[in-house]
Amino acid sequence: MKHILYRMKQIIRQKTLLFWAMAFPVILGSLFYFMFGSISELEQFSEVPVGIVNSQGIENKKADVTEESFSMENVQMSAEYWKEEAKKQSAEGFLTMMNEVESDNGTKMFKVKEYADVSKAEQALQDGKIKGIVDMEDEYALTVKESDIYSSLIKTFIDQYQQNVSLITDVAMEHPEKLADMIASMSDTAGATIQEISLKGTDKDPYTQYFYALIAMTCLIATMVGLNNGNDIQADLTAVGARRNVAPTPKLVQVAYDFVASFILYCAIVAFVIGVCVFVFQRDFGNHAALVLLGGCIGSFTSLAIGTVIAIFTKGSVQKKEGLCVAVFMISSFLAGLQWADITYLIEERCPIVNRINPATLIVNGFKSLSVFGDIRQYAVNMLTLFAIGVICVIAGVLKLRRMKYESI
Repeated sequence: MKHILYRMKQIIRQKTLLFWAMAFPVILGSLFYFMFGSISELEQFSEVPVGIVNSQGIENKKADVTEESFSMENVQMSAEYWKEEAKKQSAEGFLTMMNEVESDNGTKMFKVKEYADVSKAEQALQDGKIKGIVDMEDEYALTVKESDIYSSLIKTFIDQYQQNVSLITDVAMEHPEKLADMIASMSDTAGATIQEISLKGTDKDPYTQYFYALIAMTCLIATMVGLNNGNDIQADLTAVGARRNVAPTPKLVQVAYDFVASFILYCAIVAFVIGVCVFVFQRDFGNHAALVLLGGCIGSFTSLAIGTVIAIFTKGSVQKKEGLCVAVFMISSFLAGLQWADITYLIEERCPIVNRINPATLIVNGFKSLSVFGDIRQYAVNMLTLFAIGVICVIAGVLKLRRMKYESI
C-alpha cells in the first residue's frame, strides 16, 4: 500500500501530465460547449415567417389532385392546355405547399403572411416581422434583409418547387402519354409505409458525440502515464529505473504497484472530466451513469496498458517514445470523431475493422449505445473488446519484462 501511495504522489507532481489529462479536456470541452450550443439554438427554430405578395388574391386551399384527374382521355389534350393549366395552378400549389411543409420533428416550417401590396411587405421585412418576401407576380422572386440560415431555407424551398413544376410541365408538353404513369408512380411513392424505430436513449443531440470523443481522448492520454511507468522500470532509460532494478522488490511486483496506483488516480481524473461534461456542459449521457463511469475506467485501463507496451517494446530515447504515444492517442481520437464526427461512418463503410479495434471508437460507440439507443448489449460488446485489448497488452508487457536482462547496472 505504501508503494502505491508513493507512486500516486509521484504522478501528481508531474504538472505537465495533469494539465493534459485534466485541464486540456476541460478547455476543449468549453470550446465545444460554446460553439455547438449556438448551433443548437439556430437549429431549434419553430417557424420561419415569410411574406407572400399576392396581389390577385389567390385562394389558399389544398388542391384536389388525384390519379383519376390524369386519365388517358385528359392526357390526350393539347400540350398548350397543360402549359396554361400548370401556370394557373402553380401559385395556388405554391401557397398550399408552403403552408403545409413540415420539418423532421413535425413542426410547420413556414408561417405564411400574405400581402396585397409590396410596400407593406417591405415594411414588415424591415421591422423584422418576416424573414423574406416572395413575389408571386415576379416568378417567385425572393427579397431578404440579410443572408442567413432562414433566407437560405426559403430560397431552397422556392428552387425545389420550381424544379418540380418545370418537370411536370415538360413531361406534359413533350410526352403527355407518360404523364399518367408519372403521377401514378408519385402516388405509389407517397403511399409507402414508413416504420418508425424508436431510439430508447434519452439524448438525441448529434453534437454530444464530440463530448464522447473528448472523454475517449482523456482516457487515451493515460498512455503517457503508462509510458512513464514503463520507462521507470528500465535501467537503461532512467536513473529511477536503474535504482529499481537493484531493489529487493521483484520487478513485476513494482510494475503491478505502478499500474494499480496509476489506474486509481486516472479513474478519478476521468470521473472529474465526465462530471464536468454532465454538470457544467449539460451533456446527457443517459440513465446509466455507473456504466458510463465504468466505460471510462476500462478505457483508462487499456490506455495505461498500451502506454506500458510502447515503453517496453519501442527502442530509442524517451522523447521518441513520448512522440509515439502522442501520435497514438491523437490519431485514435481523430478516428473516433473528435475533429470530424462523420469520419466514423466513413470508416464503417470503407474499413469497418478499424472501428472494431480502435480504443477511442470503442469508447465513443459504447457511450452512444447507452445514451442514444439504450442498448446495454452493444455497450457490453464494445467494453469487452476494449478490455480484451488492454489484457493482451498487459500480458505482452509482462512477458517482455520477464525476459529483459542487463549485463551491468
